[in-house]
Amino acid sequence: MPREDNAKMSDSDSVTLLVGAGATAGAFLGIFVTALLSRASATSTLRQDWINSLRAVLSKYLTHAEIFIDVPDKNSEEAYKAKIALIEYVHQAKLYLNESEKKSGDLLQLMQELPSKYSKVEHAAKEYQNEKPKISSLMQDVLKEEWNRVRDGEILWSINNFFKLIRLPKWFYISRIRLFWVCVLLIALYAAYRFCTYGVVVQA
Repeated sequence: MPREDNAKMSDSDSVTLLVGAGATAGAFLGIFVTALLSRASATSTLRQDWINSLRAVLSKYLTHAEIFIDVPDKNSEEAYKAKIALIEYVHQAKLYLNESEKKSGDLLQLMQELPSKYSKVEHAAKEYQNEKPKISSLMQDVLKEEWNRVRDGEILWSINNFFKLIRLPKWFYISRIRLFWVCVLLIALYAAYRFCTYGVVVQA
């Protein structure tokens, strides 16, 4: 009888320990989720502000490019002031973008070359209207790329870029939310495995 009582107490203690461990793990998971959501909210605000600032710089560049192109005499003071304003937005864009990355580098090169390129062209307005869609499209690509970078974080963004480079399907791409749910699933599977293993040991 004492042995049976000890065995029952041992089983009871094990169950209590398992329940306590589960409750502790759940509490830590809750804290982790709360911290993650709080950080995601703060990051979302910063991300939106950063993207809006970059978008404003690129938009103002296009506006001032039109002003510069429309000045008939490129040797006039008016053209000089328009050119200086245009170059100012090029420098601002450089503070946001990384020239070593292909799309950003191509865009900055187009933006930087535009003033000198159209200073000596006779039909500057017509030629610029043909090139403007290319510049606008590249700006949209860069904005989307930067949005993905800030959304996913540098590490996940680099991993996804590698996946894109080797042309893996899009469902391979990783986001913070997807990574979180994968971690939750792994924790749940591990807990289920430990519970099943414990049940087998108790029955034995």
